[in-house]
Amino acid sequence: MKKIFLAMMATMVACCVLWAATPITKVDKISPTDEVYMDMATTAASKSVADNGKPCGAVVILNGAWKGSGIATEKGTAEQNAIAASRLRSLNNASVYTVCEPTTEVYLEICRLKADAVYFVVPRDKVIEKGIYPASAYDDSLVDSTVVAVPLKCMDYSDAAALVK
Repeated sequence: MKKIFLAMMATMVACCVLWAATPITKVDKISPTDEVYMDMATTAASKSVADNGKPCGAVVILNGAWKGSGIATEKGTAEQNAIAASRLRSLNNASVYTVCEPTTEVYLEICRLKADAVYFVVPRDKVIEKGIYPASAYDDSLVDSTVVAVPLKCMDYSDAAALVK
């Protein structure tokens, strides 16, 4: 009886080992990319444009998971509204994806919340040129030197760029 039990256990262990060695399919390996997150921000901006708003949309991504989206309103910028929607008190391990480069004030806010990075498509000179935000919103003399800078990463994403014609 003991030999039968041991043989059954050995068979079960062998089956588990074989099952665990099953290769992962391509679908199992899919993970979101910067382009997917920027597409989410672009979708928010597109909805804003459809409602006669600014071509500004942003999302907050924490550890690869969406936490909040925002568009520019009279209450705040797309980034501010996305951060508020995320309900996060800190942006540690989080990134902000936004169509337009954040204003200096908002960038400092993101730095104070300690985000990992800010990804954007439309640089400040184009934002100013198109009248989305005034040049005064990008006053670098307001930068607080005591705040640790968060990397600003400009992306090439044609769908977002097309919103700012």
